[in-house]
Amino acid sequence: MEIANGSLLTGTHTRPDDANTSVLLKRDGHRVLRKRFEPGQGMAPHHAPHDVLAVVLSGEMRITVAGEPNNYVAGDYVVFPAGTEHSLECVQAAQVLIYL
Repeated sequence: MEIANGSLLTGTHTRPDDANTSVLLKRDGHRVLRKRFEPGQGMAPHHAPHDVLAVVLSGEMRITVAGEPNNYVAGDYVVFPAGTEHSLECVQAAQVLIYL
């Protein structure tokens, strides 16, 4: 097994995938991602077949779960239950850790 390491805060990783997303771990159908967003960027409404955990590492995100929008800042997290529609919108340049 390959050992992966890096910094979640500076954005340096051993596995960069694109300019805004790094796949930190991919195992048994699940992934851990680190995504960067600029103000106004986000993810359109969608759902996942399993629970999803999102942790805001920096900045501010407006995350809507089941039609209920809330703002989250560094250190906050939210769990989207399996099958629940959710979307993300960046309020202030942000980094988010996502387990799906």
